[in-house]
Formats: sequence, C-alpha cells, structure tokens
Amino acid sequence: MQIKNNIFPFARNLILLFFSVFLFAVALPVTSWIVFLPVLFLVEYSSRKFVWLYGGLYGVFSYFFYIIWLFKYSSIAMIAVCVLYFFIWAFLFLVLKICYQKGGKFSGLLMWAVLIIYEYLKTKGFFGFSYGVNGYNQWKNIYLIQISDIFGVFGVSALLNLCSVVIWSVCGDFIKWKNGKNSCKVSKNSILELCFFTAFLMFSYAYGFSRIKHTDSIACNSKKIKVVAVQNNTDPWKDSFEDYKTDVENLIELTEQALEKNPDTSFVIWPETAVVPSIMNNYYLFHEEKRYDLVTSLLEYINSKNCAFVIGNSGYTEEGDFNSSLIFLPGQNVIPPNPLKYDKMHLVPFAEYFPFEKKFSSLKNYLLDNGSHFWTPGKESSVFTFEGLSFSTPICFEDTFGKDCKLFYKNGARAFFNMSNDAWACSLRCQMQHLQMAVFRSVENHVPSVRSTASGFTCIIDSCGRIVEASEPFEKNYVAGQIPILK
Repeated sequence: MQIKNNIFPFARNLILLFFSVFLFAVALPVTSWIVFLPVLFLVEYSSRKFVWLYGGLYGVFSYFFYIIWLFKYSSIAMIAVCVLYFFIWAFLFLVLKICYQKGGKFSGLLMWAVLIIYEYLKTKGFFGFSYGVNGYNQWKNIYLIQISDIFGVFGVSALLNLCSVVIWSVCGDFIKWKNGKNSCKVSKNSILELCFFTAFLMFSYAYGFSRIKHTDSIACNSKKIKVVAVQNNTDPWKDSFEDYKTDVENLIELTEQALEKNPDTSFVIWPETAVVPSIMNNYYLFHEEKRYDLVTSLLEYINSKNCAFVIGNSGYTEEGDFNSSLIFLPGQNVIPPNPLKYDKMHLVPFAEYFPFEKKFSSLKNYLLDNGSHFWTPGKESSVFTFEGLSFSTPICFEDTFGKDCKLFYKNGARAFFNMSNDAWACSLRCQMQHLQMAVFRSVENHVPSVRSTASGFTCIIDSCGRIVEASEPFEKNYVAGQIPILK
C-alpha cells in the first residue's frame, strides 16, 4: 500500500513534467496561454526536497526540444544551453515553491511575478537569450501584440502567463471544494485574479485596434519607397573561394531579376555575410588576385545601378575584425569603395564573441576549430539616411533583442534593414522563431522592417507587424515592395 502511495505522486509528477515540456516545445499560439499551467501544478505537488530536480529536468528538456536545431551548429553549444537552463529552472522551481507555500492568498500573483521577472532577466547580460520568451508565440495575433510598444514583448508574456495562473488558481479552488476544504467553488482571490486578467485582455485588444488604426493612417499618408531583399539560399558550411564566387553570382542574378521588374527601386538588401571576401581589405590590400577581381567586378556591378546596396560583409581594420553591413550609395562611394558602415554590436556568445580567451584558451581554440568566428563588437547604433529614409541595419542576432532595436529607433531610425544568416541551422523551426522576434521589433517601434536572409524568411514587415511580402524558405528568391518614409 505504501509503495502504491509513493508511486502515484511520482507518476503524476512525471506526467506533469512531460506536459510542461511538451507545451513549451511546441510553442503554439493556443498553447502559449496555458504553457505554465502544468508547471504550476508540478511545483504545487512536488516536495521541497525534490522540486528543484523537476525544475532542472524541465529546463533541460524544454530547451532541448525547443532549440534542437542548435545541434547542427555545435553540440557543445547545445549542451551548454541545457546545463545553463537546468540550473536556472532548478532555482526557479525552488522560488516558485516558496511563493506557493509562503505567499498565502497572494501566492498566485507572486508566482506570476517570478515568471515575468525571469523572462525579462533571461534576455539580459552576456548570456542573454531571447528564444523561448512566451510572448513571441502570439506574433500573428496583430491586435493583441500592439501593447508591446508600451511593455515590450514581456507585456504580452505577462498576459499569457497570467492566464496560466488564473486557471491554476480556479482549478485549485475547485479541487479543494470537492475535497471539502473550501466552502465555495471559487475563492474571492481567484475571482479578483480573473477580473484583473479580463481587464488586461480587454485593454490589450482595445489598445491594439486603436494603435493599428493610428499607425496605418500615418503610413497611408506617408511617401513610399521601393525596396528589394534578396535570398540566395547559400550553404554557409561551404567555405571555398568557388563557393563565395557562386554566392556573389547568385546574388547578382537575383538582383537583376528584381530590378528588371522593379526599375525604380531605391534599396537592395543582401543577407548577413552575403559577400565573404572582405570588400575593403581585398580592394585596397590586394591579398589575392582572384579575390581582388571578384570584389572589383562586384563594385562595378553595384556602380552600374541607380539604387543603394546594403551588403553583409566583414573586414579587418586597425580597431579589429568586424561583422558589418556596408551601404553603397549610387555614384557616391562605390569606386573606390568608401561605404557607410555599421559594425554588429551584439554578438552571439561563444559563436561570434568569446571574452574569456585568456582564462580558457583551450575552449577558445576548440570553438574556432568547430565553426565559430570571433568578431570585435561594434560601438555605435548607427543610423543612415538616403532618399529621405532614416534606417538602421541590425544584423541577425540583434533583432532578437528589443533593447537593441530600441536604441536604433531612439537614434532616429524609422526603418530596420535586418540582415540574417540562419542557413547554418538547416531548420525551418529556427527560421520561424527568428521571424517571430523580428515581427515584434517592428511593433515595438512602429516602423517597417525589411529582412534579407540567406535561406529564409526574407520578408517585408509593416509598422504593425503584418508580413506584407515573404519568400519561401530554402529557395533562391527575392521580395520586392514598398515601405513608408516615416518621420
């Protein structure tokens, strides 16, 4: 009998753990409203002695299945993420347990606050990682997500997570009533939580309808400018000169097709590291004749067009080695090349940036031998202007952070030209997760975004977060459309 009594709670907790991981990993718009519901029950039913273990297992498996595409890049990186979130969620489960046991009638709200603080803090610092923030799952719910211009994506997460808390509270009250521990089915505290959630939800939708109407009115009355974003479907794991040359040829071919159908285009945007040989270094320093010839032929092509080119490239300077976007303006700075330049500031930990090379030199060498390339962080959130449009060029990882794009906006940017290369993951899931975050950057600042990616999703996003034009992933293509010139 004692064995059965011990087995049942263990089996129940394992089932709750399974559903907790499943809801997080599938990351559907519908399930995001209850993603933390089984987590709260698991915390409630687990003993203080073992609750941290369930939390650690939740952290490991939820992120393992959510970002399983990371294995393609580095098994070490995947292991590091899983280990990190084991400790994070082990600690969080302990905190949630204390809130449940000591919070009294405020236990639900305290647990809700913990979840909000966690999602905010997980995006900060060197290990900041925006993937897995619950609010991003609502990226298609255009009316709901407009509140992110006030609260960021964390406001959307707060609403979603409150739904989990309210359901947990109501279910808990009902269970206690069935067991004769409560005189009523639903407590006053649960009713107040439900009323607060309902008011929050109604405010969000009301604000969304109003904000979209206002934003669309501004865009409708603004001058438009044509843009083209190219997707060359490259394979970043190939690194011979012939591969680089083929990439450039594909980019030119696709650009020609786009400009032939859209002759009055003002901007052509190519992906992150679209051109691998450094344009500046190979033009001025003449390292190799074939690289010089490739660079000069590219510059001659750009110079023959009457539009600006935004190109992902890299290069050494006296200050370091940078992952950059180069802006070539027609008839101004192409031959000899003197492009406007933005250097990527927020680099991917361990993949693009490693600040501990003196203490962990062996780890640094291992990472370099397994696909990493360490860049020098840029220093300025640059804003450029051409044909009346003020724009910035956040590079790949940078548009997964609201604070990074907010800096561009505060400096005067009224459009984002994002250049990304997620092709290395060979994963539709990876590309979709990145797209979700890019949508929020447009909504938070109410500016259009144009994404040029190596393999998807290349698209144009309007100021309310709607995808206006998009290419299919994993194919050579381009998108063309108009964006407003906002002031």
